[in-house]
Amino acid sequence: MSATCNTYLVKSRPTPASTSSRTPRDTAAPNRVRAVLDRAGYTRDSVRAALRTDQHLTAQPGEVVLFERRVAGSSTLEILIRLFLVGQTVQPDGAATLAPQLLRELERAGLVELTDRGLRATVKLAPHGDILIACDRAYYRDSETHAADLVTGVSSPAILLADLTVRRAARSALDLGTGGGIQALLLAKHCRRVVAVDVNPRALEFARMNAGLNGIDNIELRLGSWFEPVANERFDLITANPPYVMSPDSTFLYRDSGMPADSLCRQLVQEIPDHLEEGGFGHILVSWAQRSSEEWSAPLRRWIKELPCDVWLLHYLTEDPLTQAGKWNQPLVYDGMAAYGSAIDRWVDYYRREGIEQIAFGAVILRKRSGASNWIRADSFQAGGGSSAGLLLRVFEAEDFLRALGDDSKLLDERFALVPEHRLEQKLRADGGAWQLEEGTLTLTQGISFHGSLDMGAAQLLQHLDGRLTLREAVVEASRELELSRSDAVTLAQTGLAMTRRLYQLGFLIRKRTSKRNQAR
Repeated sequence: MSATCNTYLVKSRPTPASTSSRTPRDTAAPNRVRAVLDRAGYTRDSVRAALRTDQHLTAQPGEVVLFERRVAGSSTLEILIRLFLVGQTVQPDGAATLAPQLLRELERAGLVELTDRGLRATVKLAPHGDILIACDRAYYRDSETHAADLVTGVSSPAILLADLTVRRAARSALDLGTGGGIQALLLAKHCRRVVAVDVNPRALEFARMNAGLNGIDNIELRLGSWFEPVANERFDLITANPPYVMSPDSTFLYRDSGMPADSLCRQLVQEIPDHLEEGGFGHILVSWAQRSSEEWSAPLRRWIKELPCDVWLLHYLTEDPLTQAGKWNQPLVYDGMAAYGSAIDRWVDYYRREGIEQIAFGAVILRKRSGASNWIRADSFQAGGGSSAGLLLRVFEAEDFLRALGDDSKLLDERFALVPEHRLEQKLRADGGAWQLEEGTLTLTQGISFHGSLDMGAAQLLQHLDGRLTLREAVVEASRELELSRSDAVTLAQTGLAMTRRLYQLGFLIRKRTSKRNQAR
């Protein structure tokens, strides 16, 4: 089933205001819709400017209240934002200000409908980067919010997974649990062929719709559960955003797995290698049960034991059962505090029965490397600024090199350079009529925002890591500039070696390979 938009229209579930068929009225609509929306300024940057936010446009209930007030005017962009992000019904006089061609194309595509109360969007439509993502409206005031086959769009977890995905040219990619297709659309930009799988038929309808909106025709949609539709197939890249929430419910297909505790996440992590080509990468968001007395990575290490993969474990947060139950049942507040409290109690009782003391969330990145001594590393992280694709490749390359090196002292003969995506902040103090470094902080500015502290010696050494000097030569130069004694210079060499190794591991540094011609000189 190819995502060529032969079935483009996705209507909301029938309601008194919306009883239209899902049959497409105009199969040529997608490209025209995108064109008229672009001309109207419905792009990520313009929408962010109108809403005065630099955050991703997830339009949570609390945000919606603010957005309503920021776009209360009559411009075309404000009306489109109220329709597609805020979820307002626009009064007839407001709808009349839309250009006739724009309104006509939106109606033909089934994205809006005229009701007794005015013009209503049938979907939520959010710009993300240079793509548009349509999904169910799912505003707290809508009945769709409680439907089991609800399809979500631009969400914080979806953005996190996208940012943690390797972006390199590939022949094939698989998106498991595609939902509205955001990961598949992004993969389609650098992969020749993408297969998108979901057990929810409405999700595949939205994925097809979004492929059409974005002019993408290399996505194949398959209905089924997890790896069943791709049995015996292998891919260069795999992404998965499963229903990782540990829940006693089976309310939402996108959230609840219906399986005990973290068993679905464990199963998928263990099955991903079977569907990866050699050297291929798998990326999956996971949640796992953690005992209060154990280190956060311990359960994940048990999952991946014996897998033919190098694995990077990433820990985002750990929460207690009450916090987890409160967060995921927050929408029930709009049904009344009694319903909200009852749901929290039921979830906490479930965690107690399952012996779940803490709930952790993060990601597992796997690279298939069979017949080798595979490595595992674990890091805690905070979401940073955009894609970590380059960082992922640097981290895997660095780990390979360090594991093969054996003796860290050999790093002294390597040339390193800071990546451009860094920021050094210095806190100075006056001492004897001169400024002295009190504290320095080095931060990655692209992707995962790793950061570390630097003292005077480390900061001075870092200045010389520009790819021209070996680490040994950089230590000598920094020691000379700081006028260090012999013993202090030895100490700087030791601490500088440890610092360089860690910064290389975390992706701050790249290793500059020396050509044979330069070595001969």
